[in-house]
Amino acid sequence: MHICALCNEAIEDVDIQFGDVQIIDDEYWHLECYAEYFDEVLEEV
Repeated sequence: MHICALCNEAIEDVDIQFGDVQIIDDEYWHLECYAEYFDEVLEEV
């Protein structure tokens, strides 16, 4: 199980598979949390 770097909520593998989560520098981010924290939208890879 992984944890979002911002909200500390559990991230399921299915979230990663469907692109709702990105891994950046070994940290897991919900796309919404990343946008809120960095004030920019993370483009899907």
